Amino acid sequence: MQAMIWDHPVRVGEKGERYINGPQDALQYLSEMPQGGWFYERARNRCHAALERGDELQLSRRAFIGAAIESSFPISDDDVPS
Repeated sequence: MQAMIWDHPVRVGEKGERYINGPQDALQYLSEMPQGGWFYERARNRCHAALERGDELQLSRRAFIGAAIESSFPISDDDVPS
């Protein structure tokens, strides 16, 4: 199976030191986050769908960003409003 990556990684951490490159990385990071919440569940579902069926890769990225914001995890990304 070919690795699925996003057009642009999402940087997380106080200084953006960790790069989340695609749905597989996102699922790993989500497993390290406090579990629960609407955005968290949405992100897990979108990432699994992207990996299993190739569904809407960029939707998994946006869902992951939402989950990180919901959990107040530090995130550095051009898509995140200041």
